Amino acid sequence: MKLSTRSYLKAFFASIAIVAGIVTFAHSANVTLRWDANVPAPEGYRVFFREGTQSYNYDRPIWENNLTTCTLSGLNEGVTYHFVVRAYKGSLESADSEEVSYTPAAVVPNQAPAAVAGQNQVVYEGASVILDGSASSDTDGAIAGYQWSQISGTGIFINGASTSQASFTAPVVGLDGDDLTFHLTVTDDDGISTSSNTTVRVLKSSSTDVDGDLVPDVLDQFPNDPTEWADNDRDGTGDNQDPDDDNDGMTDTWEIAYGLDPTVIDSESDADGDGLPNLAEFLADSNPTSAPDNMAPDAPNIETLIQIDRVDLTPVLVSGLYFDTDHDDHFKSRWQISTESDFSTLVLDETSQMQLAAYTVGEMVLDVDTTYHWRVKFIDARHGESDWSQPATFTTIAADSAGDTNYNGVPDAQEVDESVDVNENGIADLLEANMISINTIEGQTIVGVESISDGVTLVSVKSLPTDMIPDQSVKMGFGLIGFKLYLENEVNSAVVRIHFSTQVPLDAQLYKYISDTGWEVYGNAVFSPDRKSVTVMLEDGGMGDEDGVENGVIVDPTGLAYADATISDGATLSTGGTSTGDSGYNYCFISAGIQDMGWLFSIRSCATMLMVMTLLIAGMTLPAAFQKLKKNSRRDRRF
Repeated sequence: MKLSTRSYLKAFFASIAIVAGIVTFAHSANVTLRWDANVPAPEGYRVFFREGTQSYNYDRPIWENNLTTCTLSGLNEGVTYHFVVRAYKGSLESADSEEVSYTPAAVVPNQAPAAVAGQNQVVYEGASVILDGSASSDTDGAIAGYQWSQISGTGIFINGASTSQASFTAPVVGLDGDDLTFHLTVTDDDGISTSSNTTVRVLKSSSTDVDGDLVPDVLDQFPNDPTEWADNDRDGTGDNQDPDDDNDGMTDTWEIAYGLDPTVIDSESDADGDGLPNLAEFLADSNPTSAPDNMAPDAPNIETLIQIDRVDLTPVLVSGLYFDTDHDDHFKSRWQISTESDFSTLVLDETSQMQLAAYTVGEMVLDVDTTYHWRVKFIDARHGESDWSQPATFTTIAADSAGDTNYNGVPDAQEVDESVDVNENGIADLLEANMISINTIEGQTIVGVESISDGVTLVSVKSLPTDMIPDQSVKMGFGLIGFKLYLENEVNSAVVRIHFSTQVPLDAQLYKYISDTGWEVYGNAVFSPDRKSVTVMLEDGGMGDEDGVENGVIVDPTGLAYADATISDGATLSTGGTSTGDSGYNYCFISAGIQDMGWLFSIRSCATMLMVMTLLIAGMTLPAAFQKLKKNSRRDRRF
């Protein structure tokens, strides 16, 4: 077009600007232009464009109108457009305005967000669990919404189900546990959603007791029945209601009355050796443990030794001579210790088939600075029982000689640093009333014992050596750990948790040493998922109680073995002494712990024991004293 020179249509150099540029999902773009109005007002305006280095085609405006703004559409992504505006009136047209350029950006399709429901978890029932989806993201925008839902497992209520971090309380589950699966859906600011799942494994807690019978559900065969917890013969009827727990045809009441074990099938056994099996004795209502012609052994006649000094906390009780009129073998001995002269309450009540003539009191059974009474009776091979011996007494060492000068229940040499927190709860173990930790004397590690039962007080914990145990077929990871518990009235069981400073292997098992039977795997033990603790169920006078009597005190030495610390092929699982029979030897009480019982069984008289005591007072060690006496025995035949 020909440029106008009319005075009222000035040359048009007005400002022009890009108001807005929009790229659509159809891969085309829009742009809005705005410019200054011409004065005087023309008939209208024309917009021209060119691409790249092309020239304007003034014969073909892209837009024509009398407005001062326009929106152009259909622009291609990545192409650079140049724009100018001209004013016109009739056939007259102004010069170009200033030029503006616009390049529509390439369209990037919306990317779906990434949903991250978090790592799978393993928890105990009753635990507070966090479902964490905060790691979810959107690379080209933002997360606009979260939604949690449960898709499998025991149903629970989800708190904050529409937030990035939801929570719930782990439900009570069966003995096998349960897997709870959760579904997280996240939505971005463009409305696109993706999902992710996570699983929470809920384990049966070793301390959960749904029916309140003081037996944890993990050990309770009837977890919803407070009157039952065991079913020895697995017939579906709990032992408390079952008249025959072992289903051997003989009632529990009858078996208990005659000293038989109601949990062991022994109907074909012949307890008294009279040729009639126990079941026949039951049907005939006769005594299965004493043949009519059996004569009970004589009561032990203890030759009491004058106590020269106080005894240590693991003394050896020595019986008098065994004699049986009808020459039955010495089968068992029953040992009792009491703080009362009438034995109305018992500190220890153990029947031993191995320690027949001498009984070593276990660790932590006795207290310091206490006078005790003790007695013993014999049982022959046909289960005839003698009368009790006359009682004897002894007094234990004073508290200041027991190696616990601060009286905190831990030997001074095994004290831990005040910062130790072996149960990792953020509280130093020394500040917790129900927690005691020690340095072990074997294995160089830290072990803590925690009482987790109501009405149970943890009194003391001690690391015990294993090198003097006769049966060395089981090697402990860090020796034996002994602990003592006091139980309140009406409480007859306890649950403790033993904590380790490091993880223990998957093949680790808890062992207990019993003098009559040797090493046994402790069955009532549940290891935590992280293998840094084990929870143990103990019964006063029953499983796990060293003193063998229900007396409000539980003493339990146990140890951990794993890998090569297992029972070797052909290992003997029992130790002990021998029956004295009619040897003519006399026995008495010695106030020192003797590990090699074979030495003790060959001592003929208390005069020999007095010689031993004399050597001990002179400063000689116990093994050295016996060595000296044994050497001299070649001349005086005392051994």
